[in-house]
Amino acid sequence: MASSVANTASSMRRRLLPLAAVVALTILAPPVVSEERVPVRLTVYVQEVLDGPGQTEKLLIKGPGPENPRVWPPYNLFGDTVVMDDLVTEGLGNDTAPIGRVYGIYMTASMTRPVYSVSFTLLLTAGPYSGSTLVMAGIDDDDMEVREHAVVGGTGALRGAEGYVLGVVTPFSPTYVVMELDVYATVPVPTTEAKAAASHLITDQ
Repeated sequence: MASSVANTASSMRRRLLPLAAVVALTILAPPVVSEERVPVRLTVYVQEVLDGPGQTEKLLIKGPGPENPRVWPPYNLFGDTVVMDDLVTEGLGNDTAPIGRVYGIYMTASMTRPVYSVSFTLLLTAGPYSGSTLVMAGIDDDDMEVREHAVVGGTGALRGAEGYVLGVVTPFSPTYVVMELDVYATVPVPTTEAKAAASHLITDQ
């Protein structure tokens, strides 16, 4: 999450997804679906404001170092940890409909490469999974144009979620970037009891 954008300078180094990567995305195998599991397919956009008015990501812990030569200040020390509370929208622009928030942390996890350890939760506030969450974790590598994280669980209508999420970052300014998250997951076919327990979280939107 996304997220996993670490700082102003490194965000600007991110490139748009090239045609080759688009082709690669189309041939990635989706999670296995069986009679006991049903697919969940979502595309959402995480609005990341790194500094200035409306900032949504802030340094939580200053790491002990050493300085990472591949990461620009201010989050360039090994162990620097950032907390995020990012708006999630249905489209790329920040003026599109809000559909949730991303809450989580990311940490400079390498002493020599632009790699971060990330853990975040997507809370959905609109659509068929309103009130439910997806929990995601993994590493974020600035050298990769498409980042992949594991879907390790969920709540509400997304209880027992498993799968993966692909992230692509689009920088709009030195302090504002958007991460597109494409979720490929499955959840168990809900039992009657599970449906009843989660009924207040499921909408017809």
